[in-house]
Amino acid sequence: MTVFEIAEKAGVSIGTVDRVLHNRGRVSAKTKEKIQRIIDEEGYQPNPLARHLRRKDHIRIGVLIPRHDSESGYWRLVWNGLKKAVAEFSAFSFTLQAFEFTRPNERSLKTAFRKMEEADCTAWIIAPIMQESCMALITASEVPRPFICIDSPLPGSSARSTIAQDPFRGGFLAGRIMDIFVPAGTCFGVVRPYTGAYNLNERSRGFNEWFAAKETVTVLDCICSEDNQKETYEMLDSVFDGNPDLSGLFTVSSIAHKVADYLDQRKSKKRITLIGYDLVPYNERYLKTGKIDCLISQRPEEQGRLAIQEIYKAFVLQEKKGTSVSVPLDIFFKENLI
Repeated sequence: MTVFEIAEKAGVSIGTVDRVLHNRGRVSAKTKEKIQRIIDEEGYQPNPLARHLRRKDHIRIGVLIPRHDSESGYWRLVWNGLKKAVAEFSAFSFTLQAFEFTRPNERSLKTAFRKMEEADCTAWIIAPIMQESCMALITASEVPRPFICIDSPLPGSSARSTIAQDPFRGGFLAGRIMDIFVPAGTCFGVVRPYTGAYNLNERSRGFNEWFAAKETVTVLDCICSEDNQKETYEMLDSVFDGNPDLSGLFTVSSIAHKVADYLDQRKSKKRITLIGYDLVPYNERYLKTGKIDCLISQRPEEQGRLAIQEIYKAFVLQEKKGTSVSVPLDIFFKENLI
């Protein structure tokens, strides 16, 4: 039943019904009782969508993510997904404001978070990839806002919802794929930057778990640098020189193309299977040419769309409970790459 129908049935104006619904303005007790009886009998529910459009609420969304140009352009894909989704919801006056930080710089993260607090946003979208630091900042915030986690879970937080893959399952899947590629392999390496990142560590743990029951298999923890090529190459030199039976590498982040460059330089690709994460442009190109054997994608643009959809549910539809979304584990080989 609509407000118009209630007014017609009660023999009053729409304005009178509106005053009763929102408990404002003067209405006689008799008229109020009559309108309320109709509402109770007919089961009227207000339309939050119509109310939002009528009020023309402006919703500013603060987005706390790493620099768009970092990590092989992965975060640019997330940002593009957010922008496209805001365009799709253009009727609802959503605006995005990015607060970028340099990972794993604590001061950079704190500065970006403080700027987001000062921007008087309606809600936040946060990539909690520096888990402990993000938790501390959110917990201590003097101007807390409803927030959504994107890309990585933040266990123990008060996030309305989380848009992310299960990182342990992703690593476990990578182990299974590696076992198919190299069934007789006895030594593999997990290439891992950002040792404090929850999701990357969980991928490493999942990969190790797949091989845990195979006593003849060794899984090496290969700590690398995201940006320092010399340091990464020296680490890989040490791994190769000390492990002549190495037959596969799994990169838990988007750096697979950098490891592929190393394998090219060392002329070792023929004996090394390389499995990586994220369909960023360089990785996609290397997958097509066979320099990377397999990629697991976590749909960064789709994550952006789903995060804005959660904002829509919370502030337009006024749904009280959020919906956490487990992003599928997409597997790409050169044969199924579009």
